[in-house]
Amino acid sequence: MNWEKLFRKYIWDDQTTPYLVTYDKLNRRQANSEILVYCLFQGIFFAIVVIASLRGGPDGRALGAALYGFSVVCAAALFGMLKSQPAALYLSATPLVALAYIFLYGLSSERAAIDTIFVTVVLLLLLRYSLRIVAIARIYPDLPEPSEDYTPRRRR
Repeated sequence: MNWEKLFRKYIWDDQTTPYLVTYDKLNRRQANSEILVYCLFQGIFFAIVVIASLRGGPDGRALGAALYGFSVVCAAALFGMLKSQPAALYLSATPLVALAYIFLYGLSSERAAIDTIFVTVVLLLLLRYSLRIVAIARIYPDLPEPSEDYTPRRRR
């Protein structure tokens, strides 16, 4: 069994999962794949935030969080369809908003400190990745079309 071939076939492909390709070397197909995954991640996560905020918890409903989550879902859909830089900038602010929420309301909660540290590290990594997405959105109109020698793999 060739593990490298299986890894490249199902996990890593420079055309469909180009996360280690520098953003200025991407073509439109690669950028579209990366933007799609980012928008799906943001959209699904914040749709869950909206539902949880509207459902309420021990402190009641959080309508502000629900409204913000809905705006992020709309921005993710807009960015996924139009690849607009303002939508990318709005989406890139979500880790900062979440960090602000954690430090304003989450530090005094009954949650363990290790949980807060873990969430903070994940949000900082997402913030770093969001900078890449903004850079891709900025140069998206100038990205070259993919070469014709690439044919997508069929699943068996």
